[in-house]
Amino acid sequence: MRKSWFKLDNAAKIFSHVDSDYITTVFRMSHVLNQTIDPEVLKRALDEVMDYFYYFKVKLKKGLFWYYLEDQDAPLKLFKDEGPPCRRIISNDTNGYLFRVLYTENTISCEFHHLLSDGTGCLTFLNTLVTKYAELLGIPVDFNEMNRDYHQPVNEAEAVDSYRQIAKHHPHVKPKIEKEQRVFHIKGHIVSSDRYFVTTATLPLADLYQLAKSYDTKVTEFLAALYLQTFLEIQDEQVKVKRRHKPVALQLPINLRRRLPSESLRNFTLYITPGVKPTTNRDLKSIIEEVRTYIRKRTKQDHLIEMIVQNYKTESSPFLRILPRILKDLTMPIFYKAIGVDLFSGALSNIGNVDLPKGLTELVKEVHFVLGPCPISKSNLAVTGYQDTLTLNFGRVIKDAKVERKFLRKLVEMGIDVTVKQGGR
Repeated sequence: MRKSWFKLDNAAKIFSHVDSDYITTVFRMSHVLNQTIDPEVLKRALDEVMDYFYYFKVKLKKGLFWYYLEDQDAPLKLFKDEGPPCRRIISNDTNGYLFRVLYTENTISCEFHHLLSDGTGCLTFLNTLVTKYAELLGIPVDFNEMNRDYHQPVNEAEAVDSYRQIAKHHPHVKPKIEKEQRVFHIKGHIVSSDRYFVTTATLPLADLYQLAKSYDTKVTEFLAALYLQTFLEIQDEQVKVKRRHKPVALQLPINLRRRLPSESLRNFTLYITPGVKPTTNRDLKSIIEEVRTYIRKRTKQDHLIEMIVQNYKTESSPFLRILPRILKDLTMPIFYKAIGVDLFSGALSNIGNVDLPKGLTELVKEVHFVLGPCPISKSNLAVTGYQDTLTLNFGRVIKDAKVERKFLRKLVEMGIDVTVKQGGR
């Protein structure tokens, strides 16, 4: 018999305490279809797939020491997409659910609170929702690892807390605590919390792959290095006194399912912070070498297990366990800022290549990924590969689009055909 409630996983325990109008901890995945959306059919599809994704059919509840997730069966709402993306999820608006499904004329979007799941969980849910939508329209769709066959029994392993499993399986690992440095953040006037600018650029995936290969690196490593070079140049412009220059670094999520055994669709991601010092040689090749060395070292299995064990030991410390939840609400945002957003200049997340099954590839013409706002770093970049196109979605909370302008200009100067498809909103 299934439990009627879930403990929060390690990542969710932090996110449950820090969301606000400005740091919403919400992200978005979207499919642009080649036909007009029928909202009645979409609502029916949403209702029907939720029987499979029971572990997302929950609401956040307050315990004495921690928040927790409790099963619920309130009516699901379908939202017309009329505002900026990644707004804070308000319980009263969503009937307690920690996600929302939105639509425009030809786009279906899912926005998840990060305490519910990560990009893999959200994308799998969206793919399955659109599969069901297509089925109701009479469009046959195959199943692969990107969607779930809701005609079959639920895979209970998808509801597992994989952080806890890995930590329990490695009780004798002694993690090494590494000190991080505070970094440069771009300057700019932060707009009100009801505004969030997203600039979308597309480019040929094969061309960028070949460009990265010419530097003997991978696409994510190449984009990270280019992003860091952009921040170094902006720091030169905004901080004239060189002795006041700080390192620049990125928050880079690592999908642990690709490196450790897990079928979970709850959170199973760790964050690393590739960066460079202000005295670093500014040419792209040198930055790529530093980034490549850092990422490949930090993503080795042994190091990832050490990070999981360290996080689990912190969560399980006697002090945190007995600290009342109401005090955690006061202290966690400070903790999150000190060991989180203070340590990166921007965020870069590459969801990878979205290999949709037959049927969906004929229906879905674009796939988009958007990260939520952060008033400290002010800038982020979400990357998606679909068919022959790489899509870059830059999010920002300041009016000036200097980061994406510099970044995209660099790609154009290196011979990449970049199309800017959308401005801010």
